[in-house]
Amino acid sequence: MRLRLMTAAHVLAPRVSVNWIINQRADLLWFIGGALAGYLLFFMHAGLGWDMITIWFLWVIFLDSPHFFGTISRTYLDKQEFRQRKKLLTWSLLWFAAGPFMILVSWGLYHLGVENYQLPWKAFLVFFGLWAYWHVVRQHYGFMRLYHRKNNDLDRIDYRIDSALLYGGLLLPFLAFVVRHPEARRGLGLPEAFPDYPPLPHGSRLAALFDLNYLQAVTWEQWVVAFTAAAVGTLAVVFGIRQLVRIIRGEPINLPKILFMLAVVPLHVYICYAPAVLTAPLLAFGAFVTIFHDIQYHAIVWFHHRNRYHRPGVDPRQFGLAPKISRSLLTYFGCAIFFAAIFRLLGCTLDVHPGCAPFVITSEVPLFGELNTDALLKGFLIGFPLHHYFVDQYIWKPSKSKSLRRDLKLEA
Repeated sequence: MRLRLMTAAHVLAPRVSVNWIINQRADLLWFIGGALAGYLLFFMHAGLGWDMITIWFLWVIFLDSPHFFGTISRTYLDKQEFRQRKKLLTWSLLWFAAGPFMILVSWGLYHLGVENYQLPWKAFLVFFGLWAYWHVVRQHYGFMRLYHRKNNDLDRIDYRIDSALLYGGLLLPFLAFVVRHPEARRGLGLPEAFPDYPPLPHGSRLAALFDLNYLQAVTWEQWVVAFTAAAVGTLAVVFGIRQLVRIIRGEPINLPKILFMLAVVPLHVYICYAPAVLTAPLLAFGAFVTIFHDIQYHAIVWFHHRNRYHRPGVDPRQFGLAPKISRSLLTYFGCAIFFAAIFRLLGCTLDVHPGCAPFVITSEVPLFGELNTDALLKGFLIGFPLHHYFVDQYIWKPSKSKSLRRDLKLEA
């Protein structure tokens, strides 16, 4: 009997696969634990009531804009990489002209007498905001896939469930945020205030589900919030059941992937649905959900640089400036922050970015109609993140690059 119980326990004992991208300490600190930085920024607003414009400015100087430099260091400053991707890296610079071009289109509509002449420019700003969030989502998807590969977690069912949870757990809460946040609602042409929920029949939430009058009184925005919350909850339950099924079958469970999903999905769910996020400016929301992304990016770029430029037996001179910039962590971050300071302080002093006293009040210099010169400058400076989003989607594909698989230690 005892032997039988021990055998049953052995069969039911979960087999755990624990293969990290860098190592346990680094992954738990940066790729997974970095989510805590998002909660910390949110607490600075919701718990401490700090000035989020100042926090935003410090974030973009010391973390967010420097991660654009990470892309530059492994492309334009890497002689081999630039030679291999010369066409991509050259033509991608046209993104700096995208904003000014939309201003030009608006100018043309203005001179044609079109009343809604600002529509191209406003659409461009919406496109930029949506791409910024999608860029964050796609990077998290990339890390999920790295954990799949490192742990040989290649079952098609798991891929579909994991992908559904990651995309659904990040995009659906964002949709709920957009229909709730005053600034986002104003941008959509909706009243700033989210409509009040109708009173519950007899004060019971359960009874409300079967009360036709109540259900008819619920607005479409409130249905969006309810549907997205229910969908995310369902996806989380399906994900949990799948892990339980694997345990029962004696199949290995991918612990790093599970920890990663527990880090990224609850972060976005909590921030997007929290009532306090509605009192934060959109700039602050960008910081809440992006700081985790920034920390991950710096860590993976540094890991890549150490493996590519400084592994034993490699002559760093063949790569150009990239090895010199990455010779130490202090040098790398010094260059990255210097780049960010030039970019952001330029925007700040020209009255484009908040956070410091402007040198030239460009928001009071007329361009045409109701648009001032700051819009043209903003359109150009938005080129930095747009260029980063575009190039990044091509240079981080291990399945298509043997050298990248080597530099990320995905194969010998």
